[in-house]
Amino acid sequence: MPSQAPQNGSLTAQERDFSEIGSDFELVDGRYLIPVNSQPLPWEDSADIIYLESGRQALAIVETELRRQGHTQIHVPSYLCDSMVAPFHRNGWILAELPLDNDLVVRPEELLARVTEGVLLHTPYFGRQDSPAMLDALTTIRRRGVVVVVDETHRVFSGPSPVADIRVASVRKVLPLYDGGYVAGLSARLRPDLQTVTSGAAAIRQMAMHAKSDALTSGDGSKTHLELFAKAAHATEIGTEPVRMSRDSHSLLRRLDMEMIRGTREKNSISLTQALGRSHRFRIINPPAEDLLPSHLVLETDDVPGLKRCLTEQQIYCPIHWPPSEVLTQTGKWPDRYISLPIDHRYGEPDMMRMAACIKTFFSQS
Repeated sequence: MPSQAPQNGSLTAQERDFSEIGSDFELVDGRYLIPVNSQPLPWEDSADIIYLESGRQALAIVETELRRQGHTQIHVPSYLCDSMVAPFHRNGWILAELPLDNDLVVRPEELLARVTEGVLLHTPYFGRQDSPAMLDALTTIRRRGVVVVVDETHRVFSGPSPVADIRVASVRKVLPLYDGGYVAGLSARLRPDLQTVTSGAAAIRQMAMHAKSDALTSGDGSKTHLELFAKAAHATEIGTEPVRMSRDSHSLLRRLDMEMIRGTREKNSISLTQALGRSHRFRIINPPAEDLLPSHLVLETDDVPGLKRCLTEQQIYCPIHWPPSEVLTQTGKWPDRYISLPIDHRYGEPDMMRMAACIKTFFSQS
């Protein structure tokens, strides 16, 4: 295993005030590692899960299987990254868009009214679990013969989706891994025979995570890791031929203390929500709840660019939402009023207080 970054708890108060929040993962803190875990991970409810280099590769395999079954139409939410629809688009599928409401949710009644055949790509965003009404709607459309494919990327800590034919996720997006995605629910006769190969993207991202950990530890301001992360992202983007998750990532995945990581995210989401309070200038669209563990805390506001600039000046880096689609027609209003705040395991309550203070100061002065 590579050397690990120092624990957040080892930083002094002054260091914490000026430490970076957000952006790509550095190496995982040693306190989040345990001896090899033989227990199923939260999303593992069967033995048919295949671990791949990326979530987009998982979707490429799904597209191949469904096309062989004769499907040519897929229903997708209108707010979607083009990388997710690319396998379907390039193979001539009909893309039927589903509108989202102001909370970035496809309403159950929209599913029932619009989805009568083909395939549904269901993408619960930012940590939501499906409501009883949504589960009923998904069950109904499955009875109609619709194949339900669920992207679980934003809600992997919540367990497998209860109504799904096929499940996919990019675990690298929410866990400190070098690469990784999964697919579950493929028929045995069509399950690909993949070889484990050395992943170029994983190797580059591992170097980037090392470099970022070194920079954070030394405090020398080095930005070497930024170029490496960009190269890793490009390698992931062009790596469309499905290969298995790298051995290093798979080994690390089995050593992550998922309960502790989940618990830290939950505490951070609650702390940040409470610290932000209520404001007429912004709205939290996914506050933590019994059925919602946020992947990020998402704010709706009329000044996303200004807030993002302010946070960046304080070394608080929010993830970049995927750009407007070049494939879909963008049904409804494009959600350019949203910003995601990092709440992952790298941080604690002081970091959440610092982020909340920056946000409240920005809105009080603008």
